[in-house]
Amino acid sequence: MTRNNSSIHSSLIKMLIIPLSLFLFLVFVYLYYLISLKIDIFFDNRLYATAHSIEEGIGVVDKKIEIDLPNFSLDFFSSNDEGVFYYSVVDEKDNFLIGHTNLFEKNKLKNTNKKFYNLTYNKQELRGFTYKVNLNSSGKNYSAYITVAESTQERSESINNLLTILIIVMLIVVIFMISITLLAVKKGLSPLMKLQKIIKKRDNRDLKPIEFKAPKELEEAVGSINLLLKRSRDTIEHIEQFNSDVSHQLKTPLAELKMKLSMIYDTKDKNFIELNQITNNMSHITRQLLLYTKTNPHTANLNHFKAIDLNTFCKEYSLKTAPRVYLEGFEYIFERIKEKVFIYADTVLLESMLDNLINNALIYARDKNNKPIGTITLSIKRHNNAMYLNVKDEGYGLDKKDLRKIFKRFYRADTNKKGSGLGLSIVKQIASLHKAKVLASNDSGLKISIIFNHIKDDCTSEKF
Repeated sequence: MTRNNSSIHSSLIKMLIIPLSLFLFLVFVYLYYLISLKIDIFFDNRLYATAHSIEEGIGVVDKKIEIDLPNFSLDFFSSNDEGVFYYSVVDEKDNFLIGHTNLFEKNKLKNTNKKFYNLTYNKQELRGFTYKVNLNSSGKNYSAYITVAESTQERSESINNLLTILIIVMLIVVIFMISITLLAVKKGLSPLMKLQKIIKKRDNRDLKPIEFKAPKELEEAVGSINLLLKRSRDTIEHIEQFNSDVSHQLKTPLAELKMKLSMIYDTKDKNFIELNQITNNMSHITRQLLLYTKTNPHTANLNHFKAIDLNTFCKEYSLKTAPRVYLEGFEYIFERIKEKVFIYADTVLLESMLDNLINNALIYARDKNNKPIGTITLSIKRHNNAMYLNVKDEGYGLDKKDLRKIFKRFYRADTNKKGSGLGLSIVKQIASLHKAKVLASNDSGLKISIIFNHIKDDCTSEKF
């Protein structure tokens, strides 16, 4: 399955911003073209009006074309200190009459009597206008060619100024539209974001229905989520019931089997000892399998979790466990701390976890002759901002490669020892349910630590 990492937020922004940007770009191009065209028309009309003002001063005297322009007009047309404006009048025989020489280009009027065009004159880029004037005097026709031209600098500056204003206006529009788009997208997605926050705040095992006043578009989705949560709760309850039923149904025949064995054989009989040991192993494996299923992080029931004082709990556990450890030939020590340390826990699961750790030590902390070695210690210690619940033996410890693998299912560092291979994997699962981590290390024997995040006080020791 192909995974799409794009969010709805980014997708909506792309769907809105890209078409909007394209539209604004096309509007900008169109307005730029329209403004340029209007400015060109304005300046061309000015050239046309200027040429007509010159035409008013042209007449025929004694069969010759003469030009009579007022002084102010001559001053205006001749004011070319910056080469801004040029003009020229030429008769039909190409005789220069007034203005700037060589400005008129007759070939520009091949098929028309008037024309606007671009030209270079006096090393300047100009926009020019030329048209033919027909005069009649005494029944005879005369012609003259009027040419006016101006530097393109002014019209370019006008276009650039209007373009600058256009860009500023477009930027304001773009910023406004982007802001409106982002606000609209944020507002539209706010119910989804709220629903996401509600889900993220939950523990991944919290299966209570989501209470959320959703808009109509999300009602069906929230309903579907709540339906899935209900089905998950029902599944967990079914699994719990199944585990309870299986445990009861298996324990009964195993207990009957043990009773039958004691009736058939003498308790010192070799066959009784072997069969009784097999029965005990079957009971142990059954309990471990059921406990492993029960502590699955995805199906565990958190309703039994409550705040407990870890120090008090471990002390009470040690009082019950120490006699069993002594019977196996080991010493037992509990190292506690002075202050109360509260954790959120299921006491039954926590006790099962410690049982598995103690049982692991009872099985493996033995010499080659299967005799117990030293002391088993349960301790609570502080390391920086973490609380360590440790179970330590004084056996031979483990190789580094085994330390990394002992929490895997069915892994046993010593295959010659009896066990289900599930004990430490169950320990890890129970620790995970309590949001704790597990750590195995060699410390004059094997030490397994369950790490909680708590603040702790100084440690003291108490021997049982």
